[in-house]
Amino acid sequence: MSEDTSTNHQDLLETWRSQIRRADINNVFCHCRDCEAEWVGSAWDENCPSCGSTKIERISCWQFPDD
Repeated sequence: MSEDTSTNHQDLLETWRSQIRRADINNVFCHCRDCEAEWVGSAWDENCPSCGSTKIERISCWQFPDD
């Protein structure tokens, strides 16, 4: 693999990773394991807004299919 091809590959990979990080920041599906509340938020460290629990399951929304 030539240096130009390797550099282009690294640039493309970093662009892809950046877009995934941005999607993670803006769209996080949250499920409280204590009270079963569900919401979409933008933080990975918030407590449940319904009961204050820290037992939250978080999944990036980009992982869900569109249909």
